[in-house]
Amino acid sequence: MTEKRARTGYPSLVVAICGFVALGGVIAVLSAWSFVGQRLKESRDAALAEAVSVRARGVGLDFARELHQDWRNLRLVAVEMTGRGEPAVRTALDLIVAEKERISWAGLASVDGKVQTASSGMLEGADVSSRPWFTNGLGGDFAGDVHPAVLLAELLPPIGNEPRRFLDMATPVTDEFGSVEGVLAFHINHHWVEQYLSETAHSMGLDVYVIDRTGNIVARTDGLSEPIDKLQSFRSAMTGARQTGVEKWPDGATYFTTVIPVLGYADLPAFGWSMIARINNTAHPIGEFTSLFIVYFVTLGIVLAALTALFILIFVRPFRKLAKTARAVMRGEDIYPYEARTTAEASVLSAAVARLQNKMQP
Repeated sequence: MTEKRARTGYPSLVVAICGFVALGGVIAVLSAWSFVGQRLKESRDAALAEAVSVRARGVGLDFARELHQDWRNLRLVAVEMTGRGEPAVRTALDLIVAEKERISWAGLASVDGKVQTASSGMLEGADVSSRPWFTNGLGGDFAGDVHPAVLLAELLPPIGNEPRRFLDMATPVTDEFGSVEGVLAFHINHHWVEQYLSETAHSMGLDVYVIDRTGNIVARTDGLSEPIDKLQSFRSAMTGARQTGVEKWPDGATYFTTVIPVLGYADLPAFGWSMIARINNTAHPIGEFTSLFIVYFVTLGIVLAALTALFILIFVRPFRKLAKTARAVMRGEDIYPYEARTTAEASVLSAAVARLQNKMQP
């Protein structure tokens, strides 16, 4: 009865070691997962914040440089047309407009507001004296916000179901003596602007929104029409404040968002635009890392189990045999005592059991 109680009242050394190793392993895994998970989240958040900021600056710079190319062409034509005849000027304007996909109209108006020469002859003779591009262009370089087609509405077909909309660029044209003799203007196709911006932004994994001075959305690349004027980033864009951080959007999802206060490049006249860019909060998924993390700890668990089994076989098993020998000696059995040499402690216990057996023999 005493032996049975001793055998069943306490766990065996093997069970104790396995339980200790398992508990230590679980604690180690949970601690590592908590630590690594937190660091991973911080690292991912920092990477996303940096990614949306750097990519947005790249998209904004590329977009501004593309518009600056049109501005350079406008200035070049304005300089070269000085002293040239009307046919040469019209040819130059026709070459600029080409397929009308990018620049829908180019024209030269005299100081009285009458269109003298224009691409494809459109609006020649028309009075444009009240148009913003003309009134501002007389005084210097001008870049205007998006507006619907007015005089050109009946001359150019709509794009899909939407009427034509333009961005304006204008610059004064001077004679050989530097006196202003007219205004040269380009009407840039707004549809092309949106398409170019959308392709560039999507290649960077972003959604971008270009905002004008009055809070109107000049262009957006998400294909939606929901308002964004309640966002903190929108208010920052309106005040010209740079901002980067996590923000919940009207669709209920959270995005890393950044604000580029001013879009511009070189001597491009200021449109007065700001840009908001966002990147999905899960754009850098951690699933792959999590899988590698799990595989690593499963492998570690297998190795730890194998080492535990080897430890039990080499170091614990002799103690079990010594315990079995001691029980036999206590029952008075005449057996050859087991000799353990794996550790100094096992050797001492082997000698003690042998001496106990000698003392118990009559």
